Amino acid sequence: MPTGTSPPSGRSYHQLLHAMNEILAVLSSDGDPEAALCASFTAASQGFGAQKALLLRVEEQAPLRLRAIHTHGKLAPEQVRACERGESVRGVSPSVIYRVIETGVPELIEDPRLHADASRTPSLEGFHFSVLCAPIRDPLRDAVLAVIYLQNSGLLEAYGEDDRAWLAAYATAVGRVFGFHFRQERQERELRDRLEAAAAQDDAPEILGDSAHTQALRRALHATFLPALDVEHPEPILLLGERGTGKDLIARYLHAFSARHKKPLVVVNCAEITDELAAARFFGHKKGSFTGALSDEPGFFRAAHGGVLFLDEIGELSLRAQAHLLRVLENHTVVPVGQTREHPVDVAVLLATNHDLPEAVQAGTLRADFHDRFRTLAIHLSPLRERPADIPILLEHFRRHHERKHKKRTLGFTPEALRALTSAAWPGNVRDLARACALFVIHAQAGAPIDLALLERCLPEVLQGTPNPKAGPLLWDGVSLRDAVRGFERELILARLERHGGSLKGARESLGVSKATFFRYLRGLGIGGGD
Repeated sequence: MPTGTSPPSGRSYHQLLHAMNEILAVLSSDGDPEAALCASFTAASQGFGAQKALLLRVEEQAPLRLRAIHTHGKLAPEQVRACERGESVRGVSPSVIYRVIETGVPELIEDPRLHADASRTPSLEGFHFSVLCAPIRDPLRDAVLAVIYLQNSGLLEAYGEDDRAWLAAYATAVGRVFGFHFRQERQERELRDRLEAAAAQDDAPEILGDSAHTQALRRALHATFLPALDVEHPEPILLLGERGTGKDLIARYLHAFSARHKKPLVVVNCAEITDELAAARFFGHKKGSFTGALSDEPGFFRAAHGGVLFLDEIGELSLRAQAHLLRVLENHTVVPVGQTREHPVDVAVLLATNHDLPEAVQAGTLRADFHDRFRTLAIHLSPLRERPADIPILLEHFRRHHERKHKKRTLGFTPEALRALTSAAWPGNVRDLARACALFVIHAQAGAPIDLALLERCLPEVLQGTPNPKAGPLLWDGVSLRDAVRGFERELILARLERHGGSLKGARESLGVSKATFFRYLRGLGIGGGD
């Protein structure tokens, strides 16, 4: 911080304090962080007496790519573009900006007429400019998120060491307060890029359905679980659900849309892992380390290094195999069979089961310490009978998929067939439904509809089973008009709340109803938030 009590010529400590106050205001409000940052930067630029000031975001580290998010003073557009690209331009110094990002250290260049610094900044050679530049760092990841560039001219206004100390303190405060905003914005941008890239692929995993459960699942994946995988040594994620609910789909989705998508996804069925070979399968082995070890093998963890390891049917592992896994989950290192040297691994571990794990701990088939290690981050997948609103969308998806696969076009489901399939209980969940659609397409006549007669021939148990009562409001079958309308209204409002991230205002405005009417619906339908 400055050592003197009065500011140098051209400096305004009042404006610098105002810049700090703009930062602190973010901590006590829910306003726009980027607007607050720009206001703070403008005040700081004025406080430092900058004639030219530039705030640049680090969009990518390798290769380095910058984006100007705010400017102040007399900066020409070509000067801003040159600073973004690191190209030489007269009147400002992109080389200083890139050097500060590389070193992570604030830099001061006093007036070249007083110090021979111009050789390091060819863009300023022959001018009497003074430059201050400081990085805004992410305190959690120790990475440069942005950079502040200030420039003025004149002997009396030249920047000194006190100014560098002020700017370093200001940049540190900005990093602490806005680091999360920068980080979240970058993650959202990267995720959008991955979603757009995946949309062009035919085999990209997709979570289908508009039920409140499915919308909440998509929101949780993007808000919580995908960001959780973007760190080194992420916490393991547990996938819970009945057979056929799509645990493998969620695993592929997490891999495809996380920062680990360019690294391997290794899928392991734990029911196939024998007690004797568990260590060798998980950690690898040297050639000749045991009978049958005919070559060196990396093991599942080293094969998935940098990527995702999906351990399906985790409840089928023996206690001994669980102990092996617990060690690597704790230490993030593996020792291949036949070796003594530890190998570090960075793997996102996904574990899936349809077992009741607390019950397994009580029964002694699951180690309590092993369960404790991965139970905190859990994704619960509801069975289809709990979310019948997703069934029509899934039926159409799988019908089209199998029509493409078998090169056969049908006229689709008749309304009667669609109602029958939507009201079915589907004990095997999505997997059962997908297989049923394959049967329907295979047995259907090309150019003919999929009707009740075809369902009776291919899958009579669907028509003979007890209808799912939760599908009643969707089908208006066997329920009163009042209950059907009430069920539809409740599902619609819950779905809109999920779509708008729990925002009552967003959900209400999307439905086009008044505030009083909306809250009356919430109270009448027993939806939280109606008080």
